[in-house]
Amino acid sequence: VVVSPMCQYSSEDGGPTDYHLVHLGQFAMGGAGIVFCEETSVEARGRKSYHCAGIYQDAHIPGYRRINDFLRGNGAIPAIQIGHGGRKGSGCAPWEGYRPLTAEDTKHGHAPWQTVSASELPASEQAPAPHALDRGEIRGVVAHWREAALRSLDAGYDIIEVHAAHGYLI
Repeated sequence: VVVSPMCQYSSEDGGPTDYHLVHLGQFAMGGAGIVFCEETSVEARGRKSYHCAGIYQDAHIPGYRRINDFLRGNGAIPAIQIGHGGRKGSGCAPWEGYRPLTAEDTKHGHAPWQTVSASELPASEQAPAPHALDRGEIRGVVAHWREAALRSLDAGYDIIEVHAAHGYLI
């Protein structure tokens, strides 16, 4: 039994919380063989919302390691899906309609950020245009993917999957 990665929108500053320990831990305790955490961003601007998971700072590693040690201790193999929301970032959670962040959200501490993509084509008619990456910037994003993969190994993941669907950046 494999538990698929599903976004939880419960991270703080990109890092996991006790919610993640309980949520993922229940699957290991229930006998799942592989437990994926949610899609986890390789850089802060690659998150889809402020509450999306990330592994773009070394400070995230201990929280993920704690969860992975628990999963492994209960017989499951820890797995992570890494990704980059690209032009689909700077938005709200699904229960807020995935809408793009606005100046109104800034009043509540959730200012919109500049998204990036291969072109300036927006994700929807309502979404702002992303910044089109140049070759040097693409190399920088590739470096973020590498760093996230290395952090994932340091955090104790045995499986790393690349998220390459839904129009995300890769």
